Amino acid sequence: MCKAYEKHVCLAIQQMREESELTGQIKGAVLMCKDLGVSFAETIKRIAERFQLSEIESSEKVKQYW
Repeated sequence: MCKAYEKHVCLAIQQMREESELTGQIKGAVLMCKDLGVSFAETIKRIAERFQLSEIESSEKVKQYW
């Protein structure tokens, strides 16, 4: 039972790490677009395409980091 629990914890930690990396990548991309003068609307489109997000998800992320 302990081994199964440890495996579950390890998988959870790995998932959190991957989500954290993705968040950092999205934040960096948003800030780069902003620094380069890309419009807010175009940034939403680019983030959606680059990270395979819906326009709604992308819009939320861009608003968060803009």
